[in-house]
Amino acid sequence: MYSLVRLQLFLASFFVKNIEILCLKIQKWFITYLGVLAVLSCVIIPKEVNCASQSKDGTIEFGLINMNLRKNIADDILTTAEYWVYRSNEMDQFRFCSGRHFFAANRIYPEFFVCPHAFSFFNHEPLHIFKVDYINDWKIKFRVLNDHIYENSNTPFLFHGSFDVPYPLFSIFAGYMSCDPVVLSENLSYEVFYKLIKILDLLRPISSESLNKFYSSLYKNGLMNSIVFADIVNDAHNYRTRYFNQTRPQEAFMYFFGVLNPSLDACFIPNIFVVSIFRKRNQCIDQCFRYTEEIQNLVLKISADSLELLMATPSFNMAIFNWLLLITKISGFYFDNTECSFNPIKCPNVCGFIKINVPKKSPNSLKAVSSTFLLNLSDVNKRRIAHLRFINVDFCFDKIQNIFKENNVSYFEVAYCSVDECHKITEFLLKTTEQNIFKLRSVEMKPDDVDRILRSKVRILVLDTCTICKDTVWTPNKSPDFEYEIIHYLQTLNVSSSKLPSDLMQLLLHSFNLENLNISCFEFLPANSSSSMIGLKRKWNCLQIDKYIPSDYLKNLLKEYSVYSLSLNLSDNSLTVDFLAIIDNFKNLKRLNLSASLPLSIYSPSNYRFFATLRDLDVSRNNITSTNFEFLACFTSLRSLNISESKIEKGLFTKMLTVELIASLVSLDLSGVHLEFSDFKRFLPCKKLKCLYFKVANDRSLSYYVDILVFTAIKKSLNVLNVEIDRNISIDDLVSLNGLSNLSEVKIICNAFLLVGEENLIKFDFFNPEFRLELCLRHYNLDMYTIEILKEMFKNYSFSIISE
Repeated sequence: MYSLVRLQLFLASFFVKNIEILCLKIQKWFITYLGVLAVLSCVIIPKEVNCASQSKDGTIEFGLINMNLRKNIADDILTTAEYWVYRSNEMDQFRFCSGRHFFAANRIYPEFFVCPHAFSFFNHEPLHIFKVDYINDWKIKFRVLNDHIYENSNTPFLFHGSFDVPYPLFSIFAGYMSCDPVVLSENLSYEVFYKLIKILDLLRPISSESLNKFYSSLYKNGLMNSIVFADIVNDAHNYRTRYFNQTRPQEAFMYFFGVLNPSLDACFIPNIFVVSIFRKRNQCIDQCFRYTEEIQNLVLKISADSLELLMATPSFNMAIFNWLLLITKISGFYFDNTECSFNPIKCPNVCGFIKINVPKKSPNSLKAVSSTFLLNLSDVNKRRIAHLRFINVDFCFDKIQNIFKENNVSYFEVAYCSVDECHKITEFLLKTTEQNIFKLRSVEMKPDDVDRILRSKVRILVLDTCTICKDTVWTPNKSPDFEYEIIHYLQTLNVSSSKLPSDLMQLLLHSFNLENLNISCFEFLPANSSSSMIGLKRKWNCLQIDKYIPSDYLKNLLKEYSVYSLSLNLSDNSLTVDFLAIIDNFKNLKRLNLSASLPLSIYSPSNYRFFATLRDLDVSRNNITSTNFEFLACFTSLRSLNISESKIEKGLFTKMLTVELIASLVSLDLSGVHLEFSDFKRFLPCKKLKCLYFKVANDRSLSYYVDILVFTAIKKSLNVLNVEIDRNISIDDLVSLNGLSNLSEVKIICNAFLLVGEENLIKFDFFNPEFRLELCLRHYNLDMYTIEILKEMFKNYSFSIISE
């Protein structure tokens, strides 16, 4: 496969008229070549899969400093010191001093010391060399050491910075790396505990089961050691603050979350700032804790079942847990009935419509979350709470009233929980001055609850599937000198699937800073007082009306008062052709979502304004036939087009994707769409295409399609690739990705993985150092040997294998 990649790079410089014919010829020649090679290999070489070649032999020489070395070592050994470090004064840091150092005439005196740079003997220290078979003996791999081996440096590895690593300390660390039973059986001192974590932090570890075992040993020999426990937690000598830079203090301690219970693991989900504790499962993941750098407010997510398991752990110590929450800067909690077991590569809507993970009501009985957990937090951790979410759990909100007296919770959400009276929740709004986000789902409110919401300073308000209690009437305060606080702060309003009075909605819609509105499946109830929409006309950033319920109020809102909206979401509606004229009335519209809403018949579409002005169009989940495809072909300057999960009549895709669209498209989503090979070839000339989602036909391998992409202009621009295939993939399919070096994210959904391939696994060298690969297997069939090979292939990148 590597030879094919090299051949592609050579041929890519030539003008190619027929890509498919050329690739078929290449593959025919290459298959013949592999056939001959396979016959020879069966006779001469046993069949196996070779990992990427390592520079040297995988051995690393660590150059360590021993400040007492000159005093305690024999002169003849001092004369044989091969490597030296130098510093100008005692306040300076040691630097590697290159060249040969020796004592003239073999006289071991300072004045006879020869440095090629003429530095004094008293400014030097000899390095004590500690040799390690890194590849074979160390179970944990490190990004820094992987780079050192790849560079094939002739110098020893040095720990740079102000943290000096002496020989005895590194001996203990090496014992942990090689799982030396003698070293692992000894308790750690307070100082050594922090220093071992610091060495690990400097080397930047790669997530693995062995890394979890390392932290499990630290937990047992350090934190669970009654002799040093108090010193570690109280940090009397400030080892943690001295050894760990304050801009990145959390990462090295995050791994303790994964060893609190043998049945639990943990990971970080960067896009939502959540540290998730979950039950272990069959998977190989990147725990992503390195992305916690410079994040000040993290949320701990744990399901009700996992929390119960954690608190029932015999070795669970709330004092240790409070220490861990404090040093990792956890400032919120998220309790629900789901398990987030890895950091998924999100496939956002290419048209920019945010896929909000709206909680779904659980059909099962609610699991209780003990209030004891929050009540047993230390005072400092209680004061840090700024984020609380309760989804599909049974929780007693009365018992945590005191928490809100000591802090400012800025995010509060309750969805599908057992709430007898809504006032237990809305009263929290009056106890905090920093309430930015407030979300209620499936709650009946009383007039007092509505008033508390209106008197708050909430910026994002979600009232999903909410209504006002029967037999109660809410009326607004219309005193001339009275004004509700919320109208000065509200920026986003979501009342989807709710039933609320029109006068309440009119009051909220008059908020001065309101930019985003979601009234999907919303029912305007009759107003309880006179009201007016005068002054309501505004420029919405986003207006979402999925499954709209017709009403005069909504009709006026669309025709008269929302024409300056930038984004319009009309998904899951039964629209007629006439409705397109209403859409065209939105003069500034840049983004339109007609998912599952495209009219079935649009013959000879009119010259709508939005054909030229629209930039992002979502027509996913539609039936595209000869009666409506011309509508799509009329757009001239789209940047993003989403046709995912649509049924396209044969032969129409090439007609839809016009020359104008080929020239303008930056993102294209064809997920779940059956493509003929001619359809696939149609978007290859898209020179600006950065984001591509598509489904591979079953008659060809993934590498077949990737190899073709390498020949096209897409190669230089493609940044995000999401591919689904209804068959197995092999190593050759993964190796083919190396030809698309500009990639930053790749997600592959397939049946299973086959360890097939005899070529050397080349080192992947993507331009983006944060490249991520996620392999989703419908049938998880990997053993440890295969996992280690795959991890070796992508050792310097984020790589996860999960069961779909």
